[in-house]
Amino acid sequence: MGFDPARLMLSDLSGCRRTVSRMVAPTTTPSPPPTTQAPPAIGLRIVIVATILLAFLITATTSRSGLWWRFSTFTYEVNLLAAGYVLWALLRPAAAKKLPGLRGAVVLYVVVAGVIWNLYLTEMSMGYTPQNIMLHIISPVLVALDWLLIGRSQSRLTWWHPLAWLSYPLIYLIAVLVYLNSERGRFLYYFLDVDQIGLAGLSRNVVLLAVGFAALGYLMLGIGRLAVTARGTPA
Repeated sequence: MGFDPARLMLSDLSGCRRTVSRMVAPTTTPSPPPTTQAPPAIGLRIVIVATILLAFLITATTSRSGLWWRFSTFTYEVNLLAAGYVLWALLRPAAAKKLPGLRGAVVLYVVVAGVIWNLYLTEMSMGYTPQNIMLHIISPVLVALDWLLIGRSQSRLTWWHPLAWLSYPLIYLIAVLVYLNSERGRFLYYFLDVDQIGLAGLSRNVVLLAVGFAALGYLMLGIGRLAVTARGTPA
């Protein structure tokens, strides 16, 4: 068989086309997780913000002592923090997902505030008024549902997060003992009243509160991971 230059050129051109095709062919890469939130998640978070703000509005318009001093209480402070965080998560979901520890702290504080109020403080703060129900029952339930049903950031928390979450309650405790009590002329919480329960009683209650915060924090950590595993896909 003789040498055929035309056939050789055609063969070279065909090989070049295959090489170019492989070079420019799109590669399949895993798509990044969506940064938008599903409608049920958006709806739940809107309800959380609306519940807290409505409670503040009711207090401001019906309480003789007004609203602003109540932000010295743990309940009002952490619910304000929760409303701010949830609103931020609605507006900047991608940024909020990068801070799972902040989300966990907000949930823990609101739940603890609800538990302590329902167990020990109902008779000392006007009982089950509409705003108290919203801040001490509805709000904790809603943020707990948010923790269980929305997102996967719970799985990124580590063992030290529940210990780090103790920092804000510690700062609040110091503020109560050093400044807030003397400013209002009475103790905000009888279980922190050193004149009533003594230094030993105060020390015991502080330790019990710290252990309770940490224990609930680790419980939240475990339940959050289980919830993410059970759901399987991001909400």
